[in-house]
Amino acid sequence: MRPACGGSLRDEGKGEGPAFPIRTTTEPHHPEEHPEMADSSRAQLYYLAESTWGATPAAALTQMRFTSESLGFQIQNTTSREVRADRQIADLIQTGAEASGSVEVELSYGAHDALLAAALFSAWGTPVAISVADDIAASNAGASFTSTTTDFAAAGIVVGQWVRVGGFAASGGANNGYYRVTSVAANALGVSPAPVQDEAAAGLTVAVAGTLLRNGVIETSFTLEKQFTDIGQMIAFTGMVPGSLGLDIRTGAVITGSVAFTGKAATIGTSSVGTGTPEDAPTNPVMNAVGHVGEVRENGVKLPEAALRELSIRLDNGLRGIQAVGSLGNVDVGSGRCTVTGRVSVYFADGALYAKYLAGTPTSLSFRVTDSAGNGYVVTLPRVKLTRGTVVAGGNDQDVLADFDLQALRDPDTDCTLQIDRFAA
Repeated sequence: MRPACGGSLRDEGKGEGPAFPIRTTTEPHHPEEHPEMADSSRAQLYYLAESTWGATPAAALTQMRFTSESLGFQIQNTTSREVRADRQIADLIQTGAEASGSVEVELSYGAHDALLAAALFSAWGTPVAISVADDIAASNAGASFTSTTTDFAAAGIVVGQWVRVGGFAASGGANNGYYRVTSVAANALGVSPAPVQDEAAAGLTVAVAGTLLRNGVIETSFTLEKQFTDIGQMIAFTGMVPGSLGLDIRTGAVITGSVAFTGKAATIGTSSVGTGTPEDAPTNPVMNAVGHVGEVRENGVKLPEAALRELSIRLDNGLRGIQAVGSLGNVDVGSGRCTVTGRVSVYFADGALYAKYLAGTPTSLSFRVTDSAGNGYVVTLPRVKLTRGTVVAGGNDQDVLADFDLQALRDPDTDCTLQIDRFAA
């Protein structure tokens, strides 16, 4: 049967192809394009100390190890109050701005030393580097190290500083270790704790090392740059002054820290503000509160290893942004007092600390952290008063903790509130 129009569903004598041709095209296929978006895991953070506040030097940046950051440029806007018959808002005006934010870190040796010094408004001192043969002896009764030719004062050692002593041999090197300096003379170094035993200098090469940092009055600013490498965008913040510093030690955790900044301005671009290849961050291991806390001392006495549960320190420089007519953002950053507070939590074993809290008796606090390679720091609050103390039995089947808030004060012997000593392996 043929269709009325005279054709056929299939052309006669032609195979079994379709009766209607299939249209083809040579035009290329364009899948939907998606813009690449930044991934936080690809971000990098860099820093560079400024010679002039708010001006980035022509120098290479240094990479910063960090766990998170909140750096930004906060702009204050004012809504126009102009009255309009159509009830619409005429304008939104930028009336103030400030670069600010914080950087969270995990403590590792050497990775943040420049930031530590800047947060203390100070600079690391000249390293003590004594290594001498047949000259330095140990005295247990005198709580000191003595010498014939070595001048401890000329070496730059000061009262209150921590030093690491090595090279003694008796009793498996019992006199080697960390000591806090109590007095300095040309040929005698008073220390606490006292050396374990008397030991003569003959046949020994004794080394004394350490680098000191104490809070001061020297402001240092940085250019900080966030690089989003996956999309090629760089945000630089200038004039960034460390306003606060935090350190936290908690049972079963990594030792963490934070630095908050106040600064001047921000810019965004596709190239770095640094000059040349950036310097890599140090790669020393992250320190933890399990195997890297060497000792904690209260009033010079070492606490039992099972005593401490938590210790935190907060330094606040009281920064304030200074703004002026004609400028969007800060034209300078002012500083206030160096305020150091903290919190310590210990397992309740005796009433000594609580008695000091009740009586308002000053004490001191220090702790040492050392990584697996032998690099370390000692953080010292040489004069502390406890501002709040609680000893509470919360309920059944719990450890009783003694929790204290503390305020660090100027120590007349060292003329400082916070001290950090550094020791390279």
